[in-house]
Amino acid sequence: MSGRFWTGIYLIFIWWPVLGFLRGPDRPGPLAAALVVAGVAAFCGLYLRVAWTALRRPHRNATPVSLAALYGTTAALALPLGKDWMFLSSFFVLVAVICSLPPRGTAIGVGAVIGGLVAGLALTGGSLAADWWIPLQALLFAGTLHNHLRLRRANEELAAARARGERLAVDNERLRFARDLHDILGHSLSVMTLKSQLARRLVDADPERARAEMEQVEELARRAMAEVRDAVAGYRALSLEEELAGARRALAAAGVRVQVDAGPVPQEAASLLAWVVREGTTNVVRHSGARECRIRCGVAGDRAFVEVADGGPGGERDGRRSAPLAERDGGHGLRGLAERLEAAGGTLRGTPLPDGGFMLRAWLPVAETAGTGPR
Repeated sequence: MSGRFWTGIYLIFIWWPVLGFLRGPDRPGPLAAALVVAGVAAFCGLYLRVAWTALRRPHRNATPVSLAALYGTTAALALPLGKDWMFLSSFFVLVAVICSLPPRGTAIGVGAVIGGLVAGLALTGGSLAADWWIPLQALLFAGTLHNHLRLRRANEELAAARARGERLAVDNERLRFARDLHDILGHSLSVMTLKSQLARRLVDADPERARAEMEQVEELARRAMAEVRDAVAGYRALSLEEELAGARRALAAAGVRVQVDAGPVPQEAASLLAWVVREGTTNVVRHSGARECRIRCGVAGDRAFVEVADGGPGGERDGRRSAPLAERDGGHGLRGLAERLEAAGGTLRGTPLPDGGFMLRAWLPVAETAGTGPR
């Protein structure tokens, strides 16, 4: 059943003092009876208005007018209906106050209800010494309800945080897949395009070499499909040695002389630096127009590094000085790679060279080892 039903069903108890008033030894006249019944009905309507609105917007809905009218109706009915009315109505007023007022105003509202209850007992002929349990029970009820609502709010906030975490995990997985797909297909398709163009030029002059180039294109396509499957499964871990060998082949196919100076790199950094080699090689092939390229990797102190430098006219790609690529508006692949490195505590920088070339340089923290490299 809905919250509205359970909020309203308990109002049947509020009519118990009314029955006692109408059937008591001093039965009231028709006018007094009608006024009391109308007053209790107004109390019920005011309570339902405040409580039902609080179900939709907890702690943000009550207006001073609504609560003042609820207080006033309760006080006005205290004289004809007596102690039983004060006792029962206080619970409903406390529910309305605690559920509708913001947390900072709750203490004031509860204090006003308890104070009014004590004053009402005195005005209706009660004795605080004999009826001390009535305000005490109302106070305990208010504390229990307040703690229950705090626990419910905490659970709702926890559920919302968990939902945000799940959405963030999904977004991160989508981003990981997009980056892997870009890095895999961007490199493979670039090399396949170059080899296909070379095979087309050789098909008449050197058919055997053209066939060999197309066989390599076929092998590249198979490897790209396997890498895409790995990316979907989430198991992308490149080999630095394989990427250096692939860079040699790709650059040679593009007519670029390549020099590789590869030192040992710890396993925890090798896979991520292999992505740098792949992306850097792809950019040299696609954008640099270079005729030579130098790749270096190794460990310097507590950092593993890789450098991909070309001497092509594309070195002044964007006219900018050395800067972390995550701060630049460069290609999607470099930006995604920079974010990966930053997440691992590393850095990726692109630096125009004085001779018109361009250097892509990455560092990753590792356990300190003797080595040589850039500082």
